Amino acid sequence: MPKARCPGCCKTFLNRTQLLQHMNQPRRRCVTSWLRIEFSATSSDPGADCDDAFDMPVNDLGEEASDSTRGPPIHQQVTEFYPGASANYGRGYTFMDTFDADPFSSERQHNLFYPFSSKTEWQFTSWLSNSGLSMAAIDEILSLDIIKSCPLSFRTARVLRRLIEMLPSGPRWKFWPVETELPTKRGLQVFYRDAIECLQHLVHSPSNNGQIEFVPKKIYSAADHMQHVYTEWLTGDRAWELQDALPDGTTLLGVVLSSDKTHITQVGNCQAHPLLISLANISADIRTKGSTKSYLLLALLPIPKFVHPNKCLCGVLADRLLHQVISIVVRPLKQAAESGRMMSDPLGNLKYCFTPLVAYIADTPEQCVIACISSNASAVTMAVFTQFGDPICCTARTASKTRRQLIMAERKTRAANLSSYFQACRKWQLNGVSFPFWLNWALAELSSFITPEPLHQFFKMFWDHDRKWCSRMLGADELDFRFSLLQMCSGYRHFPDGIMTLKQTSMRLHREVQRYIMGVVAGSIPQEVLSAIRALTDFHYRSQAPRLTDADITKLTASLQEFHDSKTALMEAGTDDVRHCTEYLEHGCFGTVAPRLTDTDITKRTASLQEFHDSKTALMEAGTIPLDQEITRISMHKFVAILIVKKSVGSSCRQQQCVTSSFVEIQMMGMPLMAKKIRQSQEGSPIILGKFPTAPHPYRTFTSSTTAFHLSSKLTVTNMTVDDAVEMYGLSDFKPAITDYLRDHNHNLTHAIGGRRQAAPGCQLPFHRIQIWCKMRIQLYSSYDSEMLLPSQALHASPPTAKWPFGRYDSVIISSDGNKDWPRYGLHGHDVIQLHLIFRPISDSQFLLSNIFFAYVQHFTIASVDPHSGMHILK
Repeated sequence: MPKARCPGCCKTFLNRTQLLQHMNQPRRRCVTSWLRIEFSATSSDPGADCDDAFDMPVNDLGEEASDSTRGPPIHQQVTEFYPGASANYGRGYTFMDTFDADPFSSERQHNLFYPFSSKTEWQFTSWLSNSGLSMAAIDEILSLDIIKSCPLSFRTARVLRRLIEMLPSGPRWKFWPVETELPTKRGLQVFYRDAIECLQHLVHSPSNNGQIEFVPKKIYSAADHMQHVYTEWLTGDRAWELQDALPDGTTLLGVVLSSDKTHITQVGNCQAHPLLISLANISADIRTKGSTKSYLLLALLPIPKFVHPNKCLCGVLADRLLHQVISIVVRPLKQAAESGRMMSDPLGNLKYCFTPLVAYIADTPEQCVIACISSNASAVTMAVFTQFGDPICCTARTASKTRRQLIMAERKTRAANLSSYFQACRKWQLNGVSFPFWLNWALAELSSFITPEPLHQFFKMFWDHDRKWCSRMLGADELDFRFSLLQMCSGYRHFPDGIMTLKQTSMRLHREVQRYIMGVVAGSIPQEVLSAIRALTDFHYRSQAPRLTDADITKLTASLQEFHDSKTALMEAGTDDVRHCTEYLEHGCFGTVAPRLTDTDITKRTASLQEFHDSKTALMEAGTIPLDQEITRISMHKFVAILIVKKSVGSSCRQQQCVTSSFVEIQMMGMPLMAKKIRQSQEGSPIILGKFPTAPHPYRTFTSSTTAFHLSSKLTVTNMTVDDAVEMYGLSDFKPAITDYLRDHNHNLTHAIGGRRQAAPGCQLPFHRIQIWCKMRIQLYSSYDSEMLLPSQALHASPPTAKWPFGRYDSVIISSDGNKDWPRYGLHGHDVIQLHLIFRPISDSQFLLSNIFFAYVQHFTIASVDPHSGMHILK
């Protein structure tokens, strides 16, 4: 009998039974070592400052700002649930029922860590099994005298593995020998799990507890039902249509598949083709986190090497084999989509479930293979290469149309006649696959489950096209020079050597460059070309929003149309790849913009494409271009930390509800340089109530209705005279600005932004020494989800040094009108400022403001908006 080989670690076994035992070990390393897919929803950028963490939990502070403190929305959302969906049909089982059904559950009543003797032994075992060590290395560790002195239940790696196999396991691995049309260099088999068991495992997973929904719904921004709001997949029109096609009382489980051929060794050509499965019903915020393991490895697809002289036909055979194998793996899902399947929800209620395919996540070449088309055609529409530049979208590519084309090709020649059948399929831009796996999958529609793929179709497309357009018109050296002059911004990458010579670029780097490109090239390339690039960038950024409305869809369509109206200027400038670029926009993965983005919103947050979501922690990036010291351009396409606070407590109904909680009040003084007061309320603060008795005084963590502020307990300068600080920071009007503010404060006047200094340059202050902080941290709620706290961000206000000759000052946006909420009103009712000095007065006398923190900032005047770049011009 031939030996069996593991597809993960290439270890050989005497028979397939031993191989399956090896693959079904709960803690095996052979697959997880090279198929570890990081699905981080938020990741630190290379330039992020993460050294100064909050001294006190910000989450606790954020809970103080409840819905009532943040104020009610302007229009109350209205949710309409699908009537009669997802009924219960008796009692099923829960995760704990499955856990207690284990043969050793009775032993765990006395020892929770059985078959291990204690928690300490379990922790040691967990470390060994996840360390990636070989069996021989583990035996060597266990043979050490210090380990022998420990009372362990095992002394060899073999015994350890047997104990691990006694733990409750998830869906078990199976294998199926694959028969091919033509011989291959060696026999093929597919290793897979039962797809229904994987879905049930996802539904019962404790990580997804409370994060799974089963009823389609429609969310409207107001009671008039004029604006449809799209967030999760179940809020889209497609989910509602699928539920319409099912019997009453049934439950819709949207199946998400993902695959990508992966290199598992740095040397050689060892590859694997994993197929992953997830549920569209799981909340996107949970599904995109790697720690929740919401994507399960469903199968390891074989990678064949056919013995055939024609390489083109070898590719056709490989495409056919891919569909053949996937059809074997998803057979239980097809049966459930056709006739339904009883499954248990997280609470143990039985539901009658149907499992249509709603998303298949793959890169562009694999999308073509899945759609059974050649690379010169669109995967979601009937457009071919010559139509990619047309602004009018072609009809959708449906399963019925593909079936008719395959029947017509079959009439000319049999599918078994490989060469002639492939030639017959070329007439309709088909790739020679005779029976796609999705053709008999009920409710599976090709133009719906082939979804946008931002990794390549947004960021890689920008790098390959937009960047090159700018380089050709501006010049590579000039483009590098402009990037090298950009001021470094906290949390974002700096390019001191430019971008044209970068090697081995990643998606994150593409995203970083895209943030800056509009501000770099504005004013130096033709206006029509700038408008086309800006419209394309608008489309990319708008489509990544986790929350879309009908108005947003209209803006997306307008951005796309504006690009088509302006792309002639790109063609005239010698950018001959514009036609190819528009494939992804109009005919490639979006089809008709409005329905596709709303129905397949799930895929914009899928596990393999999630690095771009950490850029949504804010809505605008403010940064100066050192080419002009008087004018600063703020790009509407960039993102950076935003400081949003309210100027007046009583200026709106939202602020009137915030008086009883801990809040921040910021007031401006003077122009163009002014001071800003940060004052903590004495009501309702958890710090003042004594929950943090070790907190330094005065308290250095503040919260408003929308924002948390934190100053480190370690000061940059503990004691400095005002004159020395003025000289260090170069703030000639520091004393007059403070004096003007104190005068207005003593008369209970709101210090307005603007106007001339009233105080004399040599005026005296009621204090002579100050404490200085060069950095503060802020934390905001998401603009799309008022319950989601975003990661904290650092803001710098450092004086000039040898490394920073002009100082390091971060720019922020503040609210000057309590009735103008961000981002609904844009910069209306907001001001752009730059932090210069964060300080606290020190006074021997009873100075009333000695326990208040101030920030001296520079104010920028919003001059106008460039109609071609869409950027605000600041002075």
